[in-house]
Amino acid sequence: MATHNGLTIQIARTLFSSQRLTPSQLALYCHSIATHTQEQINSDNSNNNVYDAFHAYNAFSNLFPLEEILSQTIESDQRYKLGIPKSPLDGIPISIKCNIAVEGKELTASSNILKNVVGYDSHVTTRLKDSGAIIVGLTNMDEFGMGSLGINNNSVNTSMTKNPILSLNKYPYQYSMEEWVERIQSLSMPDHIHKSVYKNNGDGQLGDHDYHDDDAVILSPGGSSSGSAVSVAVGSSLASIGTDTGGSVRLPASWCGIVGFKPTYGSISRRGVVSYASSLDTVGILANSVNCTSLVFDVLKNRDGNTLEELGDATSCTVGMDVGVNVDVDAGFGQSSQNAWTMNDLTKESNHSNTDASNDGPQNNWLEGVRVGIPEAFSINECPPQILEAWGRTISRLEKSGATIHTISEKNISPTSVKMSLAAYYVISCAEASSNLARYDGLKFGESVRPNEEILNQDKSNNNWNLREMIVASTRAKGFGNEVKRRVLAGTAVLSSDQFHTFYEAAAAVRAAISSELNDAFDKDEDNDY
Repeated sequence: MATHNGLTIQIARTLFSSQRLTPSQLALYCHSIATHTQEQINSDNSNNNVYDAFHAYNAFSNLFPLEEILSQTIESDQRYKLGIPKSPLDGIPISIKCNIAVEGKELTASSNILKNVVGYDSHVTTRLKDSGAIIVGLTNMDEFGMGSLGINNNSVNTSMTKNPILSLNKYPYQYSMEEWVERIQSLSMPDHIHKSVYKNNGDGQLGDHDYHDDDAVILSPGGSSSGSAVSVAVGSSLASIGTDTGGSVRLPASWCGIVGFKPTYGSISRRGVVSYASSLDTVGILANSVNCTSLVFDVLKNRDGNTLEELGDATSCTVGMDVGVNVDVDAGFGQSSQNAWTMNDLTKESNHSNTDASNDGPQNNWLEGVRVGIPEAFSINECPPQILEAWGRTISRLEKSGATIHTISEKNISPTSVKMSLAAYYVISCAEASSNLARYDGLKFGESVRPNEEILNQDKSNNNWNLREMIVASTRAKGFGNEVKRRVLAGTAVLSSDQFHTFYEAAAAVRAAISSELNDAFDKDEDNDY
C-alpha cells in the first residue's frame, strides 16, 4: 500500500501513458493543494481560499507561480501524447529544498543573510530539468540545515512548517486510479486537507473551525528538510529533494509518514547546494514509496565511468554507483496504489500470505543472496520499546524476503564508539559550519547590514573595532538566527588552538574508528564469525 493516500510516481506515469491524465492537469492539482495549505503572508483575509495560520502547513518558502509551472508541462504533455517521455520523471511535480540552487530563484537556505541572493541551476536541478520533471517550488527548512524540528527558520518571508500527520491518519483511504483521475481533473481537495480543518456549511464556503482534540495540537514535521517532507505528505509534490547532514531527510520523512532516503555520501553531486558541514552533507530524496525514491535516485545519481570533469565538481563519488541488488522498482507499475511496495510494507507484518507476491512486496525472495548485518551495539538502553518492536518486525520481513540476517557482535562494532558518535557528529559539523559560514561577512557575499549610530559611537569611543569589523559583526548578528549563532560559536571554540586537540581531533578519531569497524563488518565473508 502507498503511504497514507499519496499518489505515487508509478501511478502518475500509468495515467499519463494511457492518456487518462496529462502532466498539466496533475501540476494544476498539486499547485492547488499547495495553495490551500500555504499561509498567505499579508493576504486579503476575505479570500476564502486562504487558510489561517493555525491550519496552514507551510511547506513552501517559494511556491512558483502557476503560469511558470504550466509552462514546464506543455512540452511534457506533448511527449506523452507522442509516446516518447524523456524519463520516468517526465511530467512529475517535484519540490526542492531552498538550500539547493534553482536558476533565477532566491537561494536563501531560510536565512536572512542570503536574502536577495539569486541562484544558478545546481547539478540536481539540471538533472531534474533534463529528465522532464516539473519543479513546483522551493521548500521550507531549518536555517542552513541546522535543526531537527523545522522551527529554526530565520527568513522573514515564511512561516513555521507544521506536520499534517494527524489529518492524514484520520483519512487513510487509498484512492483507485479512476478516483485519482476524477479528483485531479475536478481539482477536488483530498479529504485529509479540508475535512479535518473546516466545517462544511453546505454552500461550498469555508465555515467555522472544527476543533477536535487532535486539531488543537501543532506537531513538528521534523527537520531540517521539513517543508520537503510536508509537501510530499499533503500531495503538493510527488517527490522532493532535500539534504541530510545528520538525519535531515530521514527524520522528517519518518515523522510525516513518508519515505526518506539518504544515499551514500558523494553518490549525488552537491554542486549548487549551500554548505553546512561539507564532509557530512548529502543530497537526499523524500517520496511516497520506496519505488518512487529509487526512480528519482536513478536520475540524480552519478554513474560509473563519469570523470570529475564530466560531473563538473569534486563533490562526487564515481565508483560503484551501479553496483547493488537488482530490484524491480516498477513492481506495482500499472496497478492500483494498494500494490505499490512502500516502507509501510517493510515495517509492519503483512496481513496476507507470504506466497502472494502482489501483496507481500515486489516478488517473493527478492532479497535472496543479500546479507543484512544487525549490530548488537545499536540496541541501546535509551531506545524506546516501540522502536525496538519495529526493528524486530523489519528484521522478520527482511528474512521473509530472502535476506540472511547476521548479528554483529560488540567486539566488531563497539558500543563505546556508537555512544560517542552523536557527540563526534556535533563537534565535526559545528567546526565545519564555522568554517563554511565565515564567507557571509556582508562585504563580499550575502546581505550587508551597516552598523547603527549607537554601535558606531560606542566602538569609536572604545577604539576597539574598525568600520570593517563593525559591518561584519552587525551583518552576522542580524543575518543569522539563534541556532546558527550557537553552532558557529561552538565550532569556533573547538577549532581554537587550545581546544583543537581535545575536541576536534578526538571527534575525528571516533569517526575514523566507526568507519573502520563498519568497513570490517562489510568485508567479512559469510562463513566468518561476525
